[in-house]
Amino acid sequence: MYHGLKRNMKDAFTLFGATKKLITRLLHFQSMKIRRYTEMTKEEIHELLSRHPKNLDEIKDSVAKIIKRVSEEGDRALFELERELDHCELTTLRVEEREFEEAEKAVEPELKRSIELAIENVKNYQKRLLPPPIWLESFANGIIAGEKVSAIQSVGLYVPRGKGSFPSVMIMLGVPARVAGVKRIVVATPPERSGKVDEKVLFVCNALGIKEVYKMGGAQAIAALALGTQSIKKVSKILGPGSAYVNVAKQLLAGRVDIGLIAGPSESVVVADETQNPLNVALDLLQEAEHGPDSTSLLLTTSQTLVEEVRKEVEQILSQLDEPRKGFVETVLKERGGAIVFETMEEIVNFVNEFAPEHLVLDVKDAFSLLQKIENAGEILIGPNTPISAGNYIAGPNAVLPTGGFAKSMSPLSVRDFLKTTSILSLSSDALLFYKEHIERLAKSEGFPLHALSAVRRVPVYEDSKGEFRVLSASERSISVVRESRESKVSLIIYAGERDLNLKANISTPLEFLNHMIETIAWRSGFNIRVSVNLEGYKLMHVVAEDTGITMGYAFYQLVQRGFSKGIEGCGSSIAVIDEARASVSLSFEGRSLYVSNLKTSFERVEDMLSADLHNFLSGFAQGGRCTLHVVVESGSDPHHVWEAVFRAFGEALRECFKQNSFRRGTTPGVKGV
Repeated sequence: MYHGLKRNMKDAFTLFGATKKLITRLLHFQSMKIRRYTEMTKEEIHELLSRHPKNLDEIKDSVAKIIKRVSEEGDRALFELERELDHCELTTLRVEEREFEEAEKAVEPELKRSIELAIENVKNYQKRLLPPPIWLESFANGIIAGEKVSAIQSVGLYVPRGKGSFPSVMIMLGVPARVAGVKRIVVATPPERSGKVDEKVLFVCNALGIKEVYKMGGAQAIAALALGTQSIKKVSKILGPGSAYVNVAKQLLAGRVDIGLIAGPSESVVVADETQNPLNVALDLLQEAEHGPDSTSLLLTTSQTLVEEVRKEVEQILSQLDEPRKGFVETVLKERGGAIVFETMEEIVNFVNEFAPEHLVLDVKDAFSLLQKIENAGEILIGPNTPISAGNYIAGPNAVLPTGGFAKSMSPLSVRDFLKTTSILSLSSDALLFYKEHIERLAKSEGFPLHALSAVRRVPVYEDSKGEFRVLSASERSISVVRESRESKVSLIIYAGERDLNLKANISTPLEFLNHMIETIAWRSGFNIRVSVNLEGYKLMHVVAEDTGITMGYAFYQLVQRGFSKGIEGCGSSIAVIDEARASVSLSFEGRSLYVSNLKTSFERVEDMLSADLHNFLSGFAQGGRCTLHVVVESGSDPHHVWEAVFRAFGEALRECFKQNSFRRGTTPGVKGV
């Protein structure tokens, strides 16, 4: 009996130990919700994808009342709402100059340097996104069309405060607005209970020269910016992330103001495989969860083993985290986040494209291959060395991103959000005659007789005969020109500024090597060049080369003439080498057309061009540009190298022509005059 009792007790202890381990394991699982995708119900998947607050109707009612109060009472409502909602007694809504000065002193020097570096990186990235200020091109049958780009005149930027200090948001909003050239930039940000605005945000505002800053948050701030009050003039567009109340306010006011990008509670999706370091994956999973309990943070994988390893890392990190961030993260991982285990990577990609996350981290072996399959995401971060925080703070791309699934149709905030375009259209007499019957037919089909009459009864104004240049637009640093002859039509746009990322694609002639050389000119001269050539008569390549050269020469001649009053050199020389080839080019816009070269056509061809046609391009440039052009080839045996050296030097000589020289200001360009 004793032995039987002993054995039963032993079995009981064994069972107790197993049960204890199971309970411990279940408790561990509570730190991060883990699900298998195949076992999730349609309702669970739908709830995960929707990300809408459960009390949305309640929020809408509350926000509608706030908007009504601001609309009817203006400033008085703002003071009262700040007292009620932000628990702050304000004596003034607008930040005063002394507060900027105090903020400048309060921010420590090390943080200032980091902020300044972030501003510089974001500024450089945004400058690359700027489109040309104006473009016009000649299309078929005498249609000239294009766009003029202008900055939005006034914008409101909302910088949240509730769950942290966000100078990075101010950088991501303010820098693109400044780069775009917005004249009036207004900032709204919630005050602290003391009545002060976050000093780090004010430091960024001051660094960007933004001084119209108001102490107001939530729905009331959006209402004030959209509708205006006694002391706050309304704006044309509102941008910036915020709470559900902020986003609902934007949506309710969408008919009164442009609300732009929808940026709500933070969300991230981490796609990972078994090849990754679990610690890195855990860190990527946790980062966005610390924004607040309304955040979303998901790990998607096909590896159950990885999930177990990541869970252990998560628990270790959480044990070292202080409140309130620890509570935020725990809530997110149990309610709106955690891990989902899929059967295949294809299922994961489909889920990601449906979810359309704000931040997507690809912690997988062949990330760039997977990248091609991703269609919907605010930003994609690739590789083990790329934390989300790099994009949030310092790298350059914008961290204000579409949330709530809006990455399916919206893009990251950028300089483009602060710009608008105006369409431009001009028809020649030939185009009017060609299209008017089609206009009439379409207008009558829609029941608009006056639309039809405006085309068919119009008296056309006939242009001069072909062969002349038409300057469609011009300034000191940009020009758009069309030249038509019996043989060709050349459309050309030249403008200075940051390099167009589509530079190569925008150079289109029938000669590939000529396209390459024009791209070389652009690189070396510092001018973006867009050119297209259509042959209307004989399909002769020497016509392409010569007419393109003539048109480009004429365009640069016009730019030079506009530059002389500002004191540019008007002449330049350069030497360029590529491997064994060395060439020098001298160029002077003095009103005389002359092309001189010691390069004989001993190289009959280079790539798809005759060497003679490259000479035709350069002599055409001298003709159209009324300039003297000297080309000296000192060495070279490879025809590609020789000609590329020539065109490198040619582009650099052009750059020299536009250098400033105060002694030349207001003088004639040279001894021959113009």
